[in-house]
Amino acid sequence: MLLELPPELLLLVLQNTSTPAYLQVTVACRALYEAATSCHSLVLHHVYQTPGVVTGVHFLETKELFQLLIKRSFRQLYGAEFRASCKAFGFESQEIDVQASSLAPSGDTSLALAVKGQSDVFLFNAGDEGFISPRARLKVPEQHEQQLGVMEVLKTTVRGERDVYVLCRFTPNIYEDGPDADHPFVQQALQSRHNRTVVLFHFEIQSSDYHIRTCYLPDHSEYEALAIAVADRDTFAISWQHPRDDHDFDVVLYNVTDEVPDKDTNIIEINYDSSNLIDESRPRPVGGPVIALSFNDRSSQLLYYHRAQTLYGSYQHLSTFDLHWNTSTVQFSDSLSLPFSISIPFFGTHRTHSRDGNPMCNWRYLSFGIAKHREENWTVACLLKSETFCQSRNCGHVLNLDRGRRLPEWTIVGHLCGYQVPTSSLGGIVAASPRGTRIAMANWNIIHVWALEPNALIGENSDDFYRPSSRSENTGAVELQPIVLPLEAVCFKLRFMENEDELLALTDRGVMYWDISPLAKGEKTIHHWPYNCSLA
Repeated sequence: MLLELPPELLLLVLQNTSTPAYLQVTVACRALYEAATSCHSLVLHHVYQTPGVVTGVHFLETKELFQLLIKRSFRQLYGAEFRASCKAFGFESQEIDVQASSLAPSGDTSLALAVKGQSDVFLFNAGDEGFISPRARLKVPEQHEQQLGVMEVLKTTVRGERDVYVLCRFTPNIYEDGPDADHPFVQQALQSRHNRTVVLFHFEIQSSDYHIRTCYLPDHSEYEALAIAVADRDTFAISWQHPRDDHDFDVVLYNVTDEVPDKDTNIIEINYDSSNLIDESRPRPVGGPVIALSFNDRSSQLLYYHRAQTLYGSYQHLSTFDLHWNTSTVQFSDSLSLPFSISIPFFGTHRTHSRDGNPMCNWRYLSFGIAKHREENWTVACLLKSETFCQSRNCGHVLNLDRGRRLPEWTIVGHLCGYQVPTSSLGGIVAASPRGTRIAMANWNIIHVWALEPNALIGENSDDFYRPSSRSENTGAVELQPIVLPLEAVCFKLRFMENEDELLALTDRGVMYWDISPLAKGEKTIHHWPYNCSLA
């Protein structure tokens, strides 16, 4: 239909369409490509509409100008939802227990997968181009002696490349006078009030073998483990909730006190001291039970996530046990301030300059935040900036993103358009790419991905990287548009790979690897591992 238009009218249509739509036209057919890319003023117009420095671009030849436009469009993810490739992974004959499985945090390529009805945990490495390879099959001690009872994997977490933590519940199927009553698992379970016990296994993986540190937790044998977080080798925290009482929940901090190695095996039993951080005797989070938690600021704090929330709702100082809500009042417009929940910064900069002859350091941080207007009942997602100054002689000159959240004053620098309020108990799941050029959010069965230039945003667009037309009329902040990836599965965990354009999602239909780079071909493939897969 477009080719039937007179050339002058066709160029007018292409000039008044959005740049992503214009670029889609150029790949429709050869004739449209020639018409759309041969007019210098048309290509220049779309370069001006695309984020990026425009000084001197009008001197470029038409071909060079279009190449510049293509390069910038890739950075902005224009059309990425149409070319995105997805690889889905799972076991041939077994179902992944997505609630018990885990992805390592950014900077690590490991993932620990639990299988429903099995006590083994599989450790995988996620490599480049979506290659996910098996690394180890972790067996809990004596798991092959099924006559002793049932070992159920509750939660897993990965810390670094060599440490995997597996939280299990053991239920014996024998009695006090049975032939196996002297087995340590059975003894622990029989001593508990309900004849079962919870045990944490810490697998310390070496080059070809692993040691197992074992920690018995009989005090919560009847509780559900909602979340586990590990600070270091000797400190971890678990969120518990009673399955028959929604108001009976707590968070317990465990500190290892000593180890008792078994000289005949690779098993080390550990003893600990525990502290209740949240229980009926202390102030409790308004969001209810803690469904996810993480250590923050060099393990001096715990962040608490609650049902149906996207960001952590509260945090607790471990030195004083003081509980604080994650809220900061931010100026939204000239006449309106909103209470924002703000994430730990995902990007930061450090610059040293001279002020009145004194060397000063300037720290800037970029975070993701959500606010709800309580009277009008609308919600907005934004990117926020904060900064601080200190004398250079007092500065450590080492970026600490966790510490950036301590700053009290925040300014809105970007709007994440297309944000949808989560309606499930999972809430939204947010991930930032390693260099801060991508923000992704999973909401049930879709993922929104926003492209951004963090240096331009943290500088409040002082270099005019973003055009005036992209600024919000209400706040003056840059409006960022997302691409949408339909998962056809429910997403439970999400993270970026080391490549800014690669995502890893843990879903109820397996592990999904998404490639949204310019090299993606729009392929959707399914891959299966044999349950007894050979290990690297």
